[in-house]
Amino acid sequence: MDLQSLASPTGLLIGALCGLVPLIIALRNRTPRPGILGFLACLLSGFACNVLGGLPMILLTVAVVISYTYTDRDDPFLSRAALEEVDFEETFSAMVTRRLAGLGRTIRAASRALVRNRAGFLGFLGLVFFFMLNVFGPMVIPYDGQPHFYDRRREGAINLFQGPSAEFPLGLDWQGRDILSHIVHGGRALIITSVQAGVITTVIAVILGAIAALIGGLLDQILNAIANFILTIPQFPLLVVLAGLISFQDRFFLAVLLGLLDWPTLMRAVRAQVLSLRERDYVEAAYALDLGLPHIVMREVLPQMISYIVINMIFSIRGAMYAIVGLVFLGMVPFTEPDWGVMIFMGRSQGALFSAEAASMLLSPVIAVALFQLSLVLFTRSLEEVFNPRLRAGL
Repeated sequence: MDLQSLASPTGLLIGALCGLVPLIIALRNRTPRPGILGFLACLLSGFACNVLGGLPMILLTVAVVISYTYTDRDDPFLSRAALEEVDFEETFSAMVTRRLAGLGRTIRAASRALVRNRAGFLGFLGLVFFFMLNVFGPMVIPYDGQPHFYDRRREGAINLFQGPSAEFPLGLDWQGRDILSHIVHGGRALIITSVQAGVITTVIAVILGAIAALIGGLLDQILNAIANFILTIPQFPLLVVLAGLISFQDRFFLAVLLGLLDWPTLMRAVRAQVLSLRERDYVEAAYALDLGLPHIVMREVLPQMISYIVINMIFSIRGAMYAIVGLVFLGMVPFTEPDWGVMIFMGRSQGALFSAEAASMLLSPVIAVALFQLSLVLFTRSLEEVFNPRLRAGL
């Protein structure tokens, strides 16, 4: 994602246009409240991420709006007509409406499960806070990237470090720059790269683990041998060595490299889960009907593991962020300010460890990374209830 495309005036217009769709549908169905909420959700999502945020939000909000009033009149369990009078043939538009209503009910149930778990909801609010901070924060707090060697130097001071004050809530760094502006602007690239690495790790692990378990034989042995070999190599020292040989100018390339090194652990876990699921009756029935490997993987196996996969993806994001910050801290990744990891590196190299007034330059990014990681971990608590029907039912 292009960081310059975040929170742009064009995105605000796109979000407003996208929000009109659920609003109009809600007004026609006489359910204004979900329509207004849908409009606001599309407006915010479009403003934040342009088309990539507005278009998916249309689908989700329209599904929620439809779910409030939809009733399948041809369903024999809901219709009052006699069974022989029920028309089981379904038009394409009726099928789309029915599936959107089902998606909307799922979203509403997931929202209730999200709020029910207090720790998980707190983690969700933390993630929303960091999203707002990194997407909309730069619109409020401009980036202070120029050194202030003269205009912010205090009389008699031997450096430009300053502690928190009313004018600068987090103080000044070694060049007299506002630390708060670096916190606001420095999380985008780190978070996006970590998410990319986590997604790549999960995709590779799930695909290879499912294939190894369902096909088995020689392919299973080869994939397990490769996974065991990668697991025997210390990951972070290998990254340090590779960073000395390869220039990580492209953040996405770094995310791909992290994904290629981090998949074996999850792949082995997915393989074990799939080996257990393949003995279930419905999977054996799919084999007997010769529905094909893609159908068995995507429709029969993976839906039963979605909670496990998503939660492990979040932990992969967490591990990738630590690895990136570690590489930057050691100076193995090219410096690109603003960045939380660069703040830690520069603070250490400029003597912030030996000055009480400079503590904020080190503590601010460390606390930001820690709070983001804590939000991710707490959020998994709600995800367990969202994906587990027995937990949603309070059993």
